[in-house]
Amino acid sequence: MTTWNLTQMQRHLLICNGSTCMGAGAEMVTQNIRDEIRKNRLDEHIHTSRTRCNGRCKDKCVVIDYPKGTWYSVQQEETARAIVHETAEEEAMIYSMEHGERKRGETRIKGIDKYKKGKGPMKKAVLFVGHGSKLEDGNKEVLQFVKQMKEYIDPSLYVETCFLEFASPNIEDGIQLCIEKGADEVHVIPIILLHAGHSKLHIPAEIEHAKEHFPDIQFTYGQTIGVHEEIFEILKSRLADTGFDVNQKHEDTAILLIGRGGSDPYANGDFYKISRLLWEKLNVSIVESAFMGVTTPTVQDGMERCLKLGAKKIIMLPYFLFTGILMKRMNNMAEQFKETYPHVTIDIAEYFGYHPKLRTVLLERMQQALDGTSTGMQDLENFRKYAEEHGYEHHHH
Repeated sequence: MTTWNLTQMQRHLLICNGSTCMGAGAEMVTQNIRDEIRKNRLDEHIHTSRTRCNGRCKDKCVVIDYPKGTWYSVQQEETARAIVHETAEEEAMIYSMEHGERKRGETRIKGIDKYKKGKGPMKKAVLFVGHGSKLEDGNKEVLQFVKQMKEYIDPSLYVETCFLEFASPNIEDGIQLCIEKGADEVHVIPIILLHAGHSKLHIPAEIEHAKEHFPDIQFTYGQTIGVHEEIFEILKSRLADTGFDVNQKHEDTAILLIGRGGSDPYANGDFYKISRLLWEKLNVSIVESAFMGVTTPTVQDGMERCLKLGAKKIIMLPYFLFTGILMKRMNNMAEQFKETYPHVTIDIAEYFGYHPKLRTVLLERMQQALDGTSTGMQDLENFRKYAEEHGYEHHHH
Protein backbone atom coordinates (compact mmCIF):
# COMPACT_ATOMS: atom_id res chain seq x y z
CA MET A 1 0.00 0.00 0.00
CA THR A 2 1.20 3.50 -0.78
CA THR A 3 2.20 5.82 2.04
CA TRP A 4 2.52 9.46 1.08
CA ASN A 5 2.88 10.96 4.53
CA LEU A 6 5.30 9.19 6.86
CA THR A 7 5.10 11.62 9.78
CA GLN A 8 2.53 9.49 11.63
CA MET A 9 4.10 6.14 10.85
CA GLN A 10 4.76 4.11 14.00
CA ARG A 11 5.58 0.66 12.64
CA HIS A 12 7.00 -0.91 9.50
CA LEU A 13 6.13 -4.52 8.65
CA LEU A 14 8.57 -6.24 6.29
CA ILE A 15 6.90 -9.26 4.69
CA CYS A 16 9.21 -11.79 3.05
CA ASN A 17 8.27 -12.39 -0.59
CA GLY A 18 11.32 -14.50 -1.43
CA SER A 19 10.82 -17.66 -3.46
CA THR A 20 10.56 -20.04 -0.49
CA CYS A 21 8.07 -17.92 1.43
CA MET A 22 6.03 -17.23 -1.70
CA GLY A 23 5.79 -20.94 -2.29
CA ALA A 24 4.48 -21.34 1.26
CA GLY A 25 1.75 -18.71 1.01
CA ALA A 26 3.48 -15.36 1.52
CA GLU A 27 1.12 -13.67 -0.93
CA MET A 28 -1.85 -14.58 1.27
CA VAL A 29 0.04 -13.46 4.38
CA THR A 30 0.75 -10.13 2.69
CA GLN A 31 -2.89 -9.63 1.73
CA ASN A 32 -4.16 -10.66 5.20
CA ILE A 33 -1.89 -8.15 6.93
CA ARG A 34 -2.78 -5.34 4.55
CA ASP A 35 -6.48 -6.13 4.78
CA GLU A 36 -6.34 -6.01 8.59
CA ILE A 37 -4.58 -2.65 8.44
CA ARG A 38 -7.23 -1.26 6.11
CA LYS A 39 -10.15 -2.62 8.14
CA ASN A 40 -8.81 -0.96 11.28
CA ARG A 41 -7.84 2.27 9.51
CA LEU A 42 -4.22 1.97 10.53
CA ASP A 43 -2.75 2.89 7.15
CA GLU A 44 -1.14 6.08 8.45
CA HIS A 45 0.46 4.28 11.38
CA ILE A 46 1.60 0.95 9.88
CA HIS A 47 3.49 0.72 6.60
CA THR A 48 4.16 -2.61 4.84
CA SER A 49 6.85 -3.60 2.36
CA ARG A 50 7.47 -6.78 0.43
CA THR A 51 11.07 -7.95 0.80
CA ARG A 52 13.19 -10.62 -0.81
CA CYS A 53 14.79 -13.36 1.28
CA ASN A 54 15.10 -12.56 4.99
CA GLY A 55 17.45 -15.52 5.56
CA ARG A 56 14.97 -17.58 7.63
CA CYS A 57 13.53 -19.89 4.98
CA LYS A 58 12.74 -22.74 7.37
CA ASP A 59 10.53 -20.34 9.35
CA LYS A 60 8.44 -19.47 6.31
CA CYS A 61 6.57 -17.19 6.02
CA VAL A 62 8.63 -14.50 7.75
CA VAL A 63 7.37 -11.08 8.87
CA ILE A 64 9.57 -8.51 10.65
CA ASP A 65 8.00 -5.79 12.80
CA TYR A 66 10.08 -2.64 13.24
CA PRO A 67 11.11 -0.64 15.24
CA LYS A 68 10.77 -3.31 17.98
CA GLY A 69 12.68 -5.78 15.84
CA THR A 70 10.31 -8.70 16.28
CA TRP A 71 10.53 -11.54 13.79
CA TYR A 72 7.49 -13.78 13.25
CA SER A 73 6.90 -17.13 11.58
CA VAL A 74 3.46 -17.01 9.98
CA GLN A 75 1.58 -20.12 8.86
CA GLN A 76 -1.98 -19.05 9.66
CA GLU A 77 -4.24 -16.14 8.78
CA GLU A 78 -4.96 -15.55 12.47
CA THR A 79 -1.26 -14.99 13.13
CA ALA A 80 -0.94 -12.57 10.20
CA ARG A 81 -3.84 -10.47 11.45
CA ALA A 82 -2.70 -10.65 15.08
CA ILE A 83 0.70 -9.18 14.11
CA VAL A 84 -1.08 -5.97 13.14
CA HIS A 85 -2.38 -5.66 16.72
CA GLU A 86 0.83 -7.02 18.31
CA THR A 87 -1.18 -9.86 19.84
CA ALA A 88 0.38 -12.82 18.02
CA GLU A 89 1.08 -15.84 20.22
CA GLU A 90 4.60 -16.24 21.55
CA GLU A 91 4.95 -19.51 19.62
CA ALA A 92 4.89 -17.48 16.38
CA MET A 93 7.77 -15.32 17.55
CA ILE A 94 11.19 -16.19 16.13
CA TYR A 95 13.19 -13.42 17.67
CA SER A 96 12.55 -10.23 19.59
CA MET A 97 14.62 -7.40 21.01
CA GLU A 98 12.94 -5.11 23.51
CA HIS A 99 14.60 -2.79 26.01
CA GLY A 100 17.98 -4.10 24.90
CA GLU A 101 17.15 -7.71 25.84
CA ARG A 102 17.37 -10.30 23.11
CA LYS A 103 15.17 -13.38 23.20
CA ARG A 104 15.25 -16.41 20.96
CA GLY A 105 13.30 -19.63 21.24
CA GLU A 106 15.65 -22.59 21.68
CA THR A 107 13.60 -24.70 19.32
CA ARG A 108 14.27 -22.25 16.51
CA ILE A 109 17.19 -22.46 14.14
CA LYS A 110 19.70 -19.67 14.50
CA GLY A 111 19.16 -17.59 11.41
CA ILE A 112 21.91 -17.86 8.89
CA ASP A 113 23.50 -20.73 10.83
CA LYS A 114 21.13 -23.04 9.00
CA TYR A 115 23.41 -22.72 5.96
CA LYS A 116 26.63 -23.60 7.77
CA LYS A 117 27.93 -26.85 6.40
CA GLY A 118 29.52 -29.85 8.00
CA LYS A 119 32.70 -31.64 7.01
CA GLY A 120 31.09 -33.84 4.37
CA PRO A 121 31.82 -33.66 0.62
CA MET A 122 31.30 -30.24 -0.90
CA LYS A 123 28.15 -30.01 -2.98
CA LYS A 124 28.32 -27.76 -6.02
CA ALA A 125 25.63 -25.91 -7.92
CA VAL A 126 25.82 -24.26 -11.34
CA LEU A 127 23.51 -21.29 -11.75
CA PHE A 128 23.04 -20.14 -15.34
CA VAL A 129 21.92 -16.52 -15.66
CA GLY A 130 19.92 -15.52 -18.72
CA HIS A 131 19.22 -11.90 -19.53
CA GLY A 132 15.46 -12.30 -19.43
CA SER A 133 12.89 -11.02 -21.91
CA LYS A 134 9.52 -9.32 -21.84
CA LEU A 135 8.58 -11.94 -24.42
CA GLU A 136 7.92 -15.16 -22.54
CA ASP A 137 8.96 -17.29 -25.51
CA GLY A 138 12.50 -16.00 -25.08
CA ASN A 139 12.60 -17.03 -21.43
CA LYS A 140 11.24 -20.46 -22.30
CA GLU A 141 14.03 -20.89 -24.85
CA VAL A 142 16.65 -20.16 -22.17
CA LEU A 143 15.10 -22.67 -19.77
CA GLN A 144 14.84 -25.31 -22.48
CA PHE A 145 18.43 -24.71 -23.59
CA VAL A 146 19.78 -25.26 -20.07
CA LYS A 147 17.57 -28.33 -19.72
CA GLN A 148 19.13 -29.76 -22.88
CA MET A 149 22.63 -29.03 -21.56
CA LYS A 150 22.06 -31.03 -18.38
CA GLU A 151 22.80 -34.33 -20.12
CA TYR A 152 26.33 -33.01 -20.77
CA ILE A 153 26.85 -31.89 -17.15
CA ASP A 154 28.08 -34.02 -14.27
CA PRO A 155 24.89 -35.28 -12.56
CA SER A 156 26.44 -34.62 -9.13
CA LEU A 157 26.12 -30.88 -9.85
CA TYR A 158 22.90 -29.06 -9.05
CA VAL A 159 21.85 -27.03 -12.10
CA GLU A 160 19.50 -24.05 -11.87
CA THR A 161 18.49 -21.24 -14.23
CA CYS A 162 17.59 -17.67 -13.33
CA PHE A 163 17.26 -14.29 -15.05
CA LEU A 164 18.77 -10.86 -14.69
CA GLU A 165 15.52 -9.04 -15.39
CA PHE A 166 12.00 -9.34 -16.84
CA ALA A 167 11.55 -12.95 -15.68
CA SER A 168 11.59 -15.21 -12.63
CA PRO A 169 13.41 -16.51 -10.74
CA ASN A 170 15.80 -13.59 -10.44
CA ILE A 171 19.45 -14.08 -9.47
CA GLU A 172 18.83 -13.75 -5.75
CA ASP A 173 16.09 -16.39 -5.86
CA GLY A 174 18.27 -18.58 -8.07
CA ILE A 175 21.09 -18.50 -5.51
CA GLN A 176 18.56 -19.24 -2.78
CA LEU A 177 17.32 -22.31 -4.67
CA CYS A 178 20.86 -23.65 -5.04
CA ILE A 179 21.57 -23.26 -1.32
CA GLU A 180 18.25 -24.76 -0.28
CA LYS A 181 19.17 -27.86 -2.30
CA GLY A 182 22.29 -28.16 -0.18
CA ALA A 183 24.99 -26.50 -2.28
CA ASP A 184 28.20 -25.43 -0.53
CA GLU A 185 29.50 -23.84 -3.73
CA VAL A 186 27.54 -21.80 -6.25
CA HIS A 187 29.11 -21.21 -9.66
CA VAL A 188 27.31 -18.38 -11.46
CA ILE A 189 27.54 -18.58 -15.26
CA PRO A 190 26.19 -15.67 -17.35
CA ILE A 191 24.47 -16.57 -20.62
CA ILE A 192 25.44 -13.19 -22.03
CA LEU A 193 27.19 -12.43 -25.31
CA LEU A 194 29.33 -9.37 -24.58
CA HIS A 195 31.12 -8.12 -21.49
CA ALA A 196 29.28 -4.93 -20.45
CA GLY A 197 27.32 -3.41 -17.57
CA HIS A 198 25.27 -6.51 -16.76
CA SER A 199 28.31 -8.74 -16.44
CA LYS A 200 30.63 -6.10 -14.95
CA LEU A 201 28.26 -4.58 -12.38
CA HIS A 202 24.80 -6.07 -12.02
CA ILE A 203 25.57 -9.77 -11.69
CA PRO A 204 28.68 -9.20 -9.49
CA ALA A 205 26.52 -6.99 -7.26
CA GLU A 206 24.05 -9.84 -6.80
CA ILE A 207 26.88 -12.25 -5.94
CA GLU A 208 28.43 -9.84 -3.43
CA HIS A 209 25.00 -9.29 -1.89
CA ALA A 210 24.53 -13.06 -1.55
CA LYS A 211 27.93 -13.39 0.15
CA GLU A 212 26.69 -11.12 2.93
CA HIS A 213 23.69 -13.38 3.54
CA PHE A 214 25.53 -16.67 3.06
CA PRO A 215 29.09 -16.20 4.38
CA ASP A 216 29.75 -19.96 4.50
CA ILE A 217 28.92 -20.50 0.82
CA GLN A 218 31.68 -20.30 -1.79
CA PHE A 219 30.85 -18.37 -4.95
CA THR A 220 32.62 -18.27 -8.28
CA TYR A 221 31.71 -16.27 -11.35
CA GLY A 222 32.05 -17.35 -14.96
CA GLN A 223 32.94 -15.12 -17.86
CA THR A 224 30.64 -14.05 -20.67
CA ILE A 225 30.68 -15.72 -24.08
CA GLY A 226 32.77 -12.88 -25.49
CA VAL A 227 34.91 -13.21 -28.60
CA HIS A 228 35.03 -16.98 -28.99
CA GLU A 229 36.00 -18.99 -32.06
CA GLU A 230 32.87 -21.13 -31.88
CA ILE A 231 30.71 -18.01 -32.26
CA PHE A 232 31.90 -17.63 -35.84
CA GLU A 233 30.87 -21.21 -36.56
CA ILE A 234 27.38 -20.38 -35.28
CA LEU A 235 27.19 -17.25 -37.44
CA LYS A 236 28.37 -19.13 -40.53
CA SER A 237 25.83 -21.85 -39.82
CA ARG A 238 22.99 -19.33 -39.57
CA LEU A 239 24.11 -17.74 -42.83
CA ALA A 240 24.14 -21.15 -44.49
CA ASP A 241 20.57 -21.70 -43.30
CA THR A 242 19.51 -18.80 -45.54
CA GLY A 243 21.06 -20.49 -48.58
CA PHE A 244 24.34 -18.56 -48.38
CA ASP A 245 27.31 -20.72 -49.39
CA VAL A 246 30.07 -19.82 -46.94
CA ASN A 247 32.70 -21.44 -49.19
CA GLN A 248 31.90 -19.39 -52.30
CA LYS A 249 32.78 -15.82 -53.26
CA HIS A 250 29.91 -13.32 -53.05
CA GLU A 251 30.90 -10.04 -54.67
CA ASP A 252 27.52 -8.30 -54.48
CA THR A 253 26.38 -9.62 -51.08
CA ALA A 254 26.62 -7.70 -47.83
CA ILE A 255 26.31 -9.15 -44.33
CA LEU A 256 24.73 -6.76 -41.84
CA LEU A 257 25.60 -8.03 -38.36
CA ILE A 258 23.09 -6.63 -35.86
CA GLY A 259 23.63 -6.50 -32.10
CA ARG A 260 21.59 -5.28 -29.17
CA GLY A 261 23.73 -2.20 -28.56
CA GLY A 262 24.80 -0.67 -25.27
CA SER A 263 26.62 2.17 -23.59
CA ASP A 264 29.81 0.24 -22.80
CA PRO A 265 32.44 1.28 -25.37
CA TYR A 266 34.52 -1.86 -24.84
CA ALA A 267 31.55 -4.15 -25.48
CA ASN A 268 30.73 -2.20 -28.64
CA GLY A 269 34.40 -2.48 -29.60
CA ASP A 270 34.24 -6.26 -29.18
CA PHE A 271 31.21 -6.31 -31.47
CA TYR A 272 33.19 -4.49 -34.17
CA LYS A 273 36.04 -6.95 -33.63
CA ILE A 274 33.63 -9.83 -34.21
CA SER A 275 32.39 -8.16 -37.40
CA ARG A 276 35.93 -7.81 -38.68
CA LEU A 277 36.86 -11.40 -37.83
CA LEU A 278 33.67 -12.65 -39.49
CA TRP A 279 34.66 -10.73 -42.64
CA GLU A 280 38.06 -12.45 -42.52
CA LYS A 281 36.32 -15.84 -42.49
CA LEU A 282 33.91 -15.15 -45.37
CA ASN A 283 34.47 -14.43 -49.03
CA VAL A 284 32.33 -11.29 -49.19
CA SER A 285 33.34 -7.70 -49.74
CA ILE A 286 31.01 -6.18 -47.15
CA VAL A 287 30.36 -6.97 -43.50
CA GLU A 288 28.76 -4.05 -41.70
CA SER A 289 27.84 -3.55 -38.04
CA ALA A 290 24.62 -2.09 -36.65
CA PHE A 291 22.77 -1.88 -33.34
CA MET A 292 19.13 -2.16 -32.36
CA GLY A 293 19.34 0.59 -29.78
CA VAL A 294 21.30 2.81 -27.35
CA THR A 295 24.17 3.49 -29.73
CA THR A 296 24.90 3.96 -33.43
CA PRO A 297 25.04 3.03 -36.24
CA THR A 298 21.38 2.05 -36.27
CA VAL A 299 20.04 -0.79 -38.39
CA GLN A 300 18.76 1.81 -40.86
CA ASP A 301 22.27 3.33 -40.98
CA GLY A 302 23.76 -0.09 -41.62
CA MET A 303 21.30 -0.88 -44.37
CA GLU A 304 22.01 2.43 -46.14
CA ARG A 305 25.76 1.85 -45.82
CA CYS A 306 25.46 -1.56 -47.50
CA LEU A 307 23.46 -0.02 -50.35
CA LYS A 308 25.99 2.77 -50.86
CA LEU A 309 28.75 0.18 -51.09
CA GLY A 310 26.87 -1.45 -53.98
CA ALA A 311 25.27 -4.47 -52.34
CA LYS A 312 22.60 -6.19 -54.42
CA LYS A 313 21.82 -8.68 -51.69
CA ILE A 314 21.84 -7.99 -47.94
CA ILE A 315 21.60 -10.62 -45.24
CA MET A 316 20.56 -9.30 -41.84
CA LEU A 317 22.45 -11.46 -39.34
CA PRO A 318 21.17 -11.19 -35.74
CA TYR A 319 23.78 -11.32 -33.00
CA PHE A 320 21.19 -12.53 -30.49
CA LEU A 321 21.12 -15.65 -28.34
CA PHE A 322 17.37 -16.21 -28.18
CA THR A 323 14.15 -14.63 -29.33
CA GLY A 324 12.65 -11.56 -27.69
CA ILE A 325 11.07 -8.17 -28.30
CA LEU A 326 14.10 -6.91 -30.25
CA MET A 327 14.14 -10.01 -32.43
CA LYS A 328 10.48 -9.46 -33.32
CA ARG A 329 11.27 -5.84 -34.09
CA MET A 330 14.13 -6.89 -36.33
CA ASN A 331 11.85 -9.21 -38.31
CA ASN A 332 9.44 -6.31 -38.81
CA MET A 333 12.32 -4.15 -40.00
CA ALA A 334 13.28 -6.80 -42.56
CA GLU A 335 9.76 -6.73 -44.02
CA GLN A 336 9.80 -2.93 -44.20
CA PHE A 337 13.20 -2.91 -45.87
CA LYS A 338 11.95 -5.33 -48.53
CA GLU A 339 9.17 -2.89 -49.38
CA THR A 340 11.43 0.18 -49.28
CA TYR A 341 14.23 -1.38 -51.35
CA PRO A 342 12.46 -3.71 -53.84
CA HIS A 343 15.50 -3.71 -56.17
CA VAL A 344 17.64 -5.41 -53.47
CA THR A 345 17.30 -8.96 -52.16
CA ILE A 346 17.00 -8.81 -48.37
CA ASP A 347 17.11 -11.91 -46.18
CA ILE A 348 17.19 -12.29 -42.42
CA ALA A 349 19.01 -15.14 -40.70
CA GLU A 350 18.05 -16.89 -37.46
CA TYR A 351 19.41 -15.97 -34.03
CA PHE A 352 21.75 -18.43 -32.24
CA GLY A 353 19.03 -20.49 -30.56
CA TYR A 354 19.63 -24.19 -29.86
CA HIS A 355 22.94 -24.38 -31.66
CA PRO A 356 25.28 -27.12 -30.39
CA LYS A 357 28.27 -24.77 -30.62
CA LEU A 358 26.59 -22.44 -28.12
CA ARG A 359 26.33 -25.38 -25.74
CA THR A 360 30.06 -26.01 -26.26
CA VAL A 361 30.94 -22.44 -25.28
CA LEU A 362 28.74 -22.38 -22.18
CA LEU A 363 30.04 -25.74 -20.98
CA GLU A 364 33.57 -24.38 -21.40
CA ARG A 365 32.69 -21.26 -19.39
CA MET A 366 31.14 -23.48 -16.72
CA GLN A 367 34.25 -25.67 -16.49
CA GLN A 368 36.49 -22.61 -16.18
CA ALA A 369 34.44 -21.44 -13.19
CA LEU A 370 34.57 -24.90 -11.63
CA ASP A 371 38.33 -25.27 -11.98
CA GLY A 372 39.17 -21.70 -10.95
CA THR A 373 40.48 -20.41 -14.29
CA SER A 374 37.59 -18.08 -15.16
CA THR A 375 38.30 -14.41 -15.72
CA GLY A 376 34.94 -13.75 -14.06
CA MET A 377 36.63 -13.79 -10.65
CA GLN A 378 38.55 -10.69 -11.69
CA ASP A 379 35.19 -9.09 -12.48
CA LEU A 380 34.14 -9.63 -8.86
CA GLU A 381 37.33 -7.97 -7.66
CA ASN A 382 36.86 -5.09 -10.10
CA PHE A 383 33.30 -4.62 -8.90
CA ARG A 384 34.41 -4.46 -5.26
CA LYS A 385 36.92 -1.74 -6.15
CA TYR A 386 34.28 0.11 -8.17
CA ALA A 387 31.78 -0.03 -5.28
CA GLU A 388 34.40 1.26 -2.85
CA GLU A 389 35.22 4.23 -5.07
CA HIS A 390 31.82 5.09 -6.49
CA GLY A 391 29.30 3.34 -4.25
CA TYR A 392 26.70 0.95 -5.50
CA GLU A 393 23.10 0.57 -4.42
CA HIS A 394 21.91 -3.03 -4.63
CA HIS A 395 18.86 -3.48 -6.86
CA HIS A 396 16.64 -6.49 -7.45
CA HIS A 397 16.18 -6.70 -11.23
